[in-house]
Amino acid sequence: MPPDEEDVVFLDEGSADDVARALAEAEAAVSAVREKHRHAAAPPPGAEAAAEPAPPSEGPSDEALRRAEAVAVLLRAEADALRGEVDAARERAAASDEEAAKLRETLVRKVADFENLKRRTEREKADYFKFALTEVFRDLLAVLDNLERAIAHAPAEGSQEFRAGVEMIARQLAETLRRYGLAEVPALGRPFDPTYHEAVQLEASADVPPGSVLEVFQKGYLLNERLLRPALVKVSAAPPPAPPASSPAD
Repeated sequence: MPPDEEDVVFLDEGSADDVARALAEAEAAVSAVREKHRHAAAPPPGAEAAAEPAPPSEGPSDEALRRAEAVAVLLRAEADALRGEVDAARERAAASDEEAAKLRETLVRKVADFENLKRRTEREKADYFKFALTEVFRDLLAVLDNLERAIAHAPAEGSQEFRAGVEMIARQLAETLRRYGLAEVPALGRPFDPTYHEAVQLEASADVPPGSVLEVFQKGYLLNERLLRPALVKVSAAPPPAPPASSPAD
């Protein structure tokens, strides 16, 4: 009957070695007894044969020797079985160590994936709250643009109280939008930047370097440092070369 799993777990190389030592001692004892029995049965050199048969030797019988040999065979088989079980236990231990290493590696990878997912989710959540009202801001910018146009084109002879009221509403709306992350794109007098500016007109000018913003037709805005709307601008171009001077002969 094969040993139980629990018995196999506690086997080690020392158990097999103990059995091997016992086996060696048993085999040595059997060999010593055989040798002693052989010497006792042989007559001494030069001795004459006795007239009467010698009494039987007091050494171990053949049956005892056979039993000792059988015990030695059983011990040898048990030692071989124990060595096999020890080898199998070592193989199982090595396989368990390899599986544990794979599980640790998988765990580390899963933890890293979870941390990356957590950071990405938090970043996306923050971006959502920062830019969820993008379309609302665009619609409110249209209202702010109309208020600023009304102020710019208001007749000078009109009611000053009405003009002051419109200017106050425009300022309040702009301040409210700024509190929620809105910022105006710098444009007038700056070098043209296609990232934040959209050129709708070119004009030759010798007063500023080519590529400078001469006029802003519509303000651009950033929402939480992300471009919400580019500024529509007029950009300077290099003036045409002067015509060659006419000679005095002409």
